[in-house]
Amino acid sequence: MKKLLFILAIAAFSVTSAQELSDDHKKMISYDSTEEFTRLVNKENIDLCYKTKDASYSLLALAIKADRPKVFQKLLDSNADLEKVCDGKTPLMFAAKYGNTEFAKKLIEKGANKSAKTEKGYTALDYAKKYEKPEIIKLLE
Repeated sequence: MKKLLFILAIAAFSVTSAQELSDDHKKMISYDSTEEFTRLVNKENIDLCYKTKDASYSLLALAIKADRPKVFQKLLDSNADLEKVCDGKTPLMFAAKYGNTEFAKKLIEKGANKSAKTEKGYTALDYAKKYEKPEIIKLLE
């Protein structure tokens, strides 16, 4: 009985912790569409974690990963949570991992916490070093 309750609790947590990324949201990111952004993004969903095939990302992290400057800027302008943790990482950590210096600069200018740590104690600087992103290393040191 305890095992069944544990499995049900994990399943419930999985469902509530991340939303499925809709086809419309995928198109918005793919096409860097501010028109779709205006139609799709609101206060209730701007800071959710969205499941993809390999991980969970905030919309801000997805814009970083896909290198979509228009959607990224709209998210900043709409006050997306700079410290939202999805898949264990903040948007600044994703910018460091994917080597997007311009996005990292903008996040820091908007107040992103350079010292934020993952559960294992990693910072954005640690990701920049791990993935060998020298410009971001300079920015974060």
